[in-house]
Amino acid sequence: MAEVTCSRCGNTGAGLDQAPMPGKVGELIQDQVCAMCWKEWLGMQVKIINEYRLSPAEPRHFDFLVAQLRAFLNLKDE
Repeated sequence: MAEVTCSRCGNTGAGLDQAPMPGKVGELIQDQVCAMCWKEWLGMQVKIINEYRLSPAEPRHFDFLVAQLRAFLNLKDE
C-alpha cells in the first residue's frame, strides 16, 4: 500500500491497493486519495444514489455520479 498525499483531506496516509474503478478516474483516485477519504466517499455515494434515485448502469446517471465523486474527492487531472 503506497503513501499518498490526499487531494481531499491534505494528509499523507495509506492509499488504495488498486484502482477502485477502471480508466483514468480510477488511476487518479489511486494516486491522489487516501483510504479513509475513499471510505467516506463510499458512504456518500450511497446517499447520492438514493437521494437522486440514480441507476449507475444508466450512462447519464453514471456520469453524474462520477462528477460528484470528482468534486467530493477534489480530484485534479494530472
